[in-house]
Amino acid sequence: MTEMSESQSDRDTGEEQRRPRRTVRTWRVRRRFRHRERREARPWPDVHEDIAYLTRELGRWHPHTLTAHSRVFSWLLHEGRHPEILRLAEAEAAERTAEFGADDPGTLGCRSALAWRRRRVGDLDGAVAEARAVADDSARVLGPDHADTHRRRAYLARFLAENGEAAEGVRLLRVLYAESQAFGWQRKDETRSIRTALVTALELNGDLQEALDLLEEELEAERGTIYGIDENLGDYEMKRLQEWRTRLVAEVALQDWNRRRKHEQSKDTPGRQP
Repeated sequence: MTEMSESQSDRDTGEEQRRPRRTVRTWRVRRRFRHRERREARPWPDVHEDIAYLTRELGRWHPHTLTAHSRVFSWLLHEGRHPEILRLAEAEAAERTAEFGADDPGTLGCRSALAWRRRRVGDLDGAVAEARAVADDSARVLGPDHADTHRRRAYLARFLAENGEAAEGVRLLRVLYAESQAFGWQRKDETRSIRTALVTALELNGDLQEALDLLEEELEAERGTIYGIDENLGDYEMKRLQEWRTRLVAEVALQDWNRRRKHEQSKDTPGRQP
């Protein structure tokens, strides 16, 4: 499963925004955020100054301002500036909570993204705590069977597995996987996402053969996925899954060899029954 950080659309809310002031400068500033990578000629202080300008002119929650913020996150991620990403994510979560309340769907999505930011900087304890709170609040606000609630419970389970509680992560993900499968075709994407999280947790828990079996199911599902115009997306994902499978096959073989070797050694030990 690729990183399950929440999309911009998940974090946006439906609040009304005032009409932007259509000035030449606003248009120029917005265009500076159209590139996938930050231009070296644009130092970070200038970037933050442009964000502040859009916030003043358009409003903090205007779609154009949000798009610029999202691009800044992408640039920081590309440059590996994770502590700064976390600082901005914490500020955004606090601002959304103050503006729209803790139970607003956009706030919940923002807090869920914050849990992933904490994981990125290695704060797994913080990621688990944040993810647990968001999962509980999502179940209360959206309902226990809502797709976003399932997704956030899966995040919590994955973080638990990565934080030394692999068995608990596996247990939670097994339940989620069965629940998601019961929804059938309407939750097929969510089910696949939970399945890959379960593969990760099983691998961390040492259940390598079961992890490999589930990964084979995911590979089969990926072969039937249609990506449309951008076929490169499918090529990347298939390559990632195939490389994962190759590694798991090797781990299963090594695990089996170690078990056979241990069994043979126990038979050769004097005074022990075979």
